[in-house]
Amino acid sequence: MTTSSKNQKGRERTKGRDGLASVELAIVLPVMLILVLGTIEVCQRIFLRQSAVIVAYEGARSAVRSTSSNTDVMTRCQSMLTQRNVREAVVTVTPADLLSQPSGTQIRVRVEVPWASNSPTRFVLQDQGTISVDAYMLRE
Repeated sequence: MTTSSKNQKGRERTKGRDGLASVELAIVLPVMLILVLGTIEVCQRIFLRQSAVIVAYEGARSAVRSTSSNTDVMTRCQSMLTQRNVREAVVTVTPADLLSQPSGTQIRVRVEVPWASNSPTRFVLQDQGTISVDAYMLRE
């Protein structure tokens, strides 16, 4: 058998497989794309939730001091949200007037973060929900 006949037989074997890689790519690429984008979105949602937990906790820590006002707490929370690039979050402090509250009063700091304005893609997790976190502490 000569070298040219070996090359010809090898070409005949691979002749039917020329488009196989393209077909495999067309089948696998959408699945991989959804998997990657879904992972990014889930990680972003975990980051947003953790950011809301940290901001609510730090806001409550700030609110329990006897000299803290609602404005002080809101300013602290908004600065932390800005540092973490969290957009359009709403912070609520209850009761409305901290300075008049006696020692031992329960204080709640609620942080609500809208998912739609903080998602990079919204490709896989398309819901328009809100992440809400509450932190409770007693006034000093």
